[in-house]
Amino acid sequence: MKYDKTTLIYDSVYGNTKKIAEAIIKGLTGEVVIKKPGDVDPSELQGLGVLLVGSPTHGGRASKPMQKFLDNIPSHALKNIRAAAFDTCLPIKGQKFFLKLIINLFGYAAKRIAKVLQSKGATIIATESFFVLGKKGPLKKGEEARAKEWAQKIKSLYH
Repeated sequence: MKYDKTTLIYDSVYGNTKKIAEAIIKGLTGEVVIKKPGDVDPSELQGLGVLLVGSPTHGGRASKPMQKFLDNIPSHALKNIRAAAFDTCLPIKGQKFFLKLIINLFGYAAKRIAKVLQSKGATIIATESFFVLGKKGPLKKGEEARAKEWAQKIKSLYH
């Protein structure tokens, strides 16, 4: 298995998840392909070493295009593939009561993405949330650097 062959699939509504995906790419080495969920055929995932999947969080879930992509991955299609999931979301700290309640109740998208990837046969090596300061952003200061560092940690898990 070639663990240096990596595909990163992300969706972004306001550009924040795209910025995180681009920062993650900077922290990786080897062959890296970056795509949007609508541009990937699940058959392209065969033979990957590592799959990274990211989405903004909407009501605790991934975006609709990402959910559709995940649903279309056949059962066991990700066997022998290491996967990591990430999302962009509001931090719970500093939110008003109702929003804190929603976040506590529904959580963030990364864990749900990871659960789906695992159900399709992937071995989950990491999940992470990156924070935005409002619905449309911007990213919290330092999140792009943290994303690059996270990618370097992921890389160390399979090299």
